[in-house]
Amino acid sequence: MKIILILCIMVIFFTPVLFHDSGAEQKQGSSRQQGQRQQGQKQQGKKRRLSPRRKTQSRSWKGPKTDPRINTMLAESIALMKELGVPISSSICPDVRLTGSHRAYGRCCPKGSLKRYTEYDFYIELSGHTLENTEKSIRNTLIHELLHTVPGGLCHTGEWKKWAKFVSAKTGYDIKRLDGDKTEEDKAKLKK
Repeated sequence: MKIILILCIMVIFFTPVLFHDSGAEQKQGSSRQQGQRQQGQKQQGKKRRLSPRRKTQSRSWKGPKTDPRINTMLAESIALMKELGVPISSSICPDVRLTGSHRAYGRCCPKGSLKRYTEYDFYIELSGHTLENTEKSIRNTLIHELLHTVPGGLCHTGEWKKWAKFVSAKTGYDIKRLDGDKTEEDKAKLKK
């Protein structure tokens, strides 16, 4: 008798919760989809909302697409790598492309990763926000990106890591996965 009473009480208390929750999820899902459609129609021409992780709106780089001073630093960095015997690629674009990135100082793009890159095997991009960084900081970033052109060096492990330690030991640069020679002032410029 006690078991039946307990079962009846459980059915009375838990049945509305189970049915209520599943109906709410279905209604919430369909209203969310309708809201997204309406929001998409309304937001044409308006600023888009930022994702929770992103603190600044991504803007396209309004400055120059390349900088002769940075291209010279790249050529000197390539010569240094070859002098040290680092097996970097021989097909690297001589022009560093400047971007509006707020998340990274630089990026090494292999051929075919973006449609606009087809002539060379590797292209190096640098955030335009880092142009006012110290020369050592910019060269450090360029060397970091050059090490990605080493065979098997696209990730920050294995060959890349081995050559980063080698270059750091032989030169005055501190090649790391993140923020090698960057000062706090350099980091602040990137976040603006």
